[in-house]
Amino acid sequence: MTSAPESVLLSSGQSASIVVLDDGWALEIDGFRQSHVGDDAEPSPHATVRWMLAALSGPLARQAPRIAHLGGAAMSLPRQVAHARPAAEQVAVELERAIVDLVVAHAPPPAGVSVAVGDARAWLDAAPAGALDAIAIDVYAGGRIPPAFTSLECAVAARAALAPGGLLVVNGVAGPELAFTAAHLAALEAAFGHAALIVQGSVLAGARFGNAVLLASAEPIPPEPIRAALAGDASRGAFVGDVSRIVGDIAPLRDADARWSPEPIRAAFIPPAD
Repeated sequence: MTSAPESVLLSSGQSASIVVLDDGWALEIDGFRQSHVGDDAEPSPHATVRWMLAALSGPLARQAPRIAHLGGAAMSLPRQVAHARPAAEQVAVELERAIVDLVVAHAPPPAGVSVAVGDARAWLDAAPAGALDAIAIDVYAGGRIPPAFTSLECAVAARAALAPGGLLVVNGVAGPELAFTAAHLAALEAAFGHAALIVQGSVLAGARFGNAVLLASAEPIPPEPIRAALAGDASRGAFVGDVSRIVGDIAPLRDADARWSPEPIRAAFIPPAD
């Protein structure tokens, strides 16, 4: 660590802080651990980062995949991707300049990762058609996903920005009620035609609140590379390729709904096991 500042005040009035850990450091915002920076040669201690990396197995098989990360934070996933595929061309879009400055002061992004400061949804809406092989959305505010990143309109914008065979990956939520997750998946299916899920069985069964990684593509999503990447992971995250039973006949989320993801039930929320 350097003499860089350990915390900053955000435009929302919240504070972002660097928390030093035995295996690196983490960015914490409003009491929520957002991301971790450590040895990128080692699997991330955050199961959702490992799940999203597994979900990106297809795009990462390409020679020099072009990936956009909406929600920068400490750039945990871009760092893992850069280690796995050094030739990847990545951009991380972060709303808060203060977060970017704080993170870069402690750990500049690796080669191949650029940073754009601004509204991630506006950035996506303006992205050139077919310019990306994958888009990863990991945007939270106060532990909840803003409506702009789970709507049908967001999914349509993502599909337009993706090249043929491109993949959208979203760090989402599920349990104990699945109505929001179902409406989010419905939006992805309506825009792309194909959607899938990485989730723990206990969360999918409604036993507790937790994270779920949602995937969408205009082409069928091959399960084999994703399941291979998840094999042996202590979190026991499972790839669910058929989400029809979850979605049912529920309507997709829309921008006009202005519906945030459910507020975390802190007493019931247990992050996926390391």
